[in-house]
Amino acid sequence: MLLSLLWGAGLLAVGYAQSGGGASPGRVEEGGYAVFVSRRTGAAELYLLEVETQQVTQLTQTGREHHTPAVAQGARSLVFAAQQGAGFELYEARWAAQLRTRRPTLVGLTRMTINVMDEFAPSVTADGQWVVFSSGLGIEMLASSEGGPRHILVPTVGEYRDFAPAISPDGKEIAFVSDRSGAPELWIYDRGSRQSRQVTTGLAVLGGVAWRGDSRQLVVTTGATPSGRTGIALVDPVSGSSRIVTEEEDRNASFSAGGDRILFCSTRDGDADLYVLTLSTGKTQRLTFSAGVDDNPVFLAPLPALPGRAAPR
Repeated sequence: MLLSLLWGAGLLAVGYAQSGGGASPGRVEEGGYAVFVSRRTGAAELYLLEVETQQVTQLTQTGREHHTPAVAQGARSLVFAAQQGAGFELYEARWAAQLRTRRPTLVGLTRMTINVMDEFAPSVTADGQWVVFSSGLGIEMLASSEGGPRHILVPTVGEYRDFAPAISPDGKEIAFVSDRSGAPELWIYDRGSRQSRQVTTGLAVLGGVAWRGDSRQLVVTTGATPSGRTGIALVDPVSGSSRIVTEEEDRNASFSAGGDRILFCSTRDGDADLYVLTLSTGKTQRLTFSAGVDDNPVFLAPLPALPGRAAPR
């Protein structure tokens, strides 16, 4: 099955076809599938990866740019930035499972922003209700079900750079990278107090900010590794303590729904490909072997099981 996002009437339109009928709710195992961005065919498109078999399926085919997919772990939705005209807008797609194969597929698409300003780097709460993103105005938030109104949480100020926002799954805090203290570090904006605080010092955070599903840990890309190469660090959002778990030119990690594994991009073997790290064992496995750049991977949450049917294995 190949789902194509087609450009028409100035908007993205969704069309899909598959053997064996339409999409029905199914279930995939926790961490069984992931979506990522790849340039293996030229333009940056979205792809589906079956982690166990390493099977890859192309999801979008527009010839335009798609970036930074974000998944609502408690809802069947995917938010991403895509090029519309000369700029980037935000879109939300819905997931279902194919009736015959149970593989995840996109079945609907909504354009969330419409203006002349670029919107990019979206992040979404677990229930899919709130989305934060970067724009020329700063770090903003909107209600995904309404497509607005937009609220500026961290406005752009002078020469400071605030980027890579990530809203916690419970929606209470927004982590982001800022150089307002003189060097790029992790900061957190609290929606209750409407105040921002610096979380890390000396970690040289480069981006790749993502929360664990319980909102109690973050993963970031760091330049402050013993090897001097970029790596992945786990960060406690309260104390700011951190632990570097990879340091071989690695970036842009995300947690599985259960928090036991992380997906990330690495150029350790030459090309930019995807890897998975099991945190309890420290074991790393390469998942893609493409000559094009594979990046920005995110695990998909399990879809509900069909009544009276066991989850496929």
